[in-house]
Amino acid sequence: MVTYYSKFLPNASSITYPLRYLLKKNVKFHWSANCEAAFIKLKNEISSDRVLMPYHPNLPITVACDASPTGIAGVLSHMVKGVEKPVSFASRSLTAAEQNYSQLDREALAIKFAVQKFHNYIFGREFTLITDNRPLYRIFHHDSLIPSMTSSRLLRYAAFLSEYQYKVKHKRSEENQNVDYLSRAPLKLKDPNVLQEDDIIHWQTINQISTSSITYEVISKETNNDPELSALKQELSSGSCNDPEYSLQDGIIFKRHRVYIPEKLRADILKELHHTHLGIVKMKNLARRYCYWKKIDRDIEHLVRECRSCAEVKDNPGKISNHHWEEPSSNFERIHIDYAGPFLGYNFLIVMDAKSKWPEIKIQKSTPSSDSTIHLLKDIFSVDGLPQVLVSDNA
Repeated sequence: MVTYYSKFLPNASSITYPLRYLLKKNVKFHWSANCEAAFIKLKNEISSDRVLMPYHPNLPITVACDASPTGIAGVLSHMVKGVEKPVSFASRSLTAAEQNYSQLDREALAIKFAVQKFHNYIFGREFTLITDNRPLYRIFHHDSLIPSMTSSRLLRYAAFLSEYQYKVKHKRSEENQNVDYLSRAPLKLKDPNVLQEDDIIHWQTINQISTSSITYEVISKETNNDPELSALKQELSSGSCNDPEYSLQDGIIFKRHRVYIPEKLRADILKELHHTHLGIVKMKNLARRYCYWKKIDRDIEHLVRECRSCAEVKDNPGKISNHHWEEPSSNFERIHIDYAGPFLGYNFLIVMDAKSKWPEIKIQKSTPSSDSTIHLLKDIFSVDGLPQVLVSDNA
């Protein structure tokens, strides 16, 4: 932050000299009284009116946001003659649950936090929202459609931001160092046990699927033991997962608002879903509210079809009404063909006219084939003419 705001600090190079001297090659690191004095003076300068300026309702305003694995931060600034002058700093540490968010979700949470924090300054007026995360730039941009695969958490944040008049600006991380510093040295939460909105929704989902044998601890443990889910969990923790539908909370993976069930627990979850012998459709609707795994619909269908109790009370399928062939308007308009045999060592090609019921029968000793059938039909057509429709059993 000293480097970022040095343009506002008079004699910045002189004040920082004791600290910069420690970084020289072959200099032993020793934190002296001069270093401590320089450090305190720099902090006072950054928080003084040399750097901070009073809020002015007529000046252009920006809100810069950033997140680290441990904290989120925001900086409210005015643009004065093309120069960014800060008005207020804000930061807080992340809860244990929030630290398990993907990096994309943490960056989005930082935006929501900063906008809420500076609500009194920005509500009802246009401002510029600055982020160094390019995917969020596309998701929260007013002029772009929200991708259909966006996670439910980001959708709620986007709905929250829709109340404000802003334009999104992407800034490289190297140019966003002031807020980057605050996110890495955040103020601690006064009450770290306070659950956020998304945490409450996820906990409600877990409570709905919990039983005496399936608990939060069990789901978290089996997630670590599942090869596929443990790899996905690692991607979410490191922020390398490119699918915004997935999120991580307290060691449990969620796809949107549904718990991603580890393979070992899926049979028990299916039994719980089928406890009251719901049908396939109702079971699928219930599952789509609370739990998820790949091919869950197929597993539900298989379970219900194998259930004896469901089969005993299931309605018989409705009878299909027979539909007779339409009467042809002329002879040999539609013919029906099939083979009979072998009988006494012969195969019989039978051709029946649908209108006159006139039969044509051709006999061959060899096994029927496509070539032999075509040859016999050509012989019949040369006498009776070509039909408009030929019906066979596709053999």
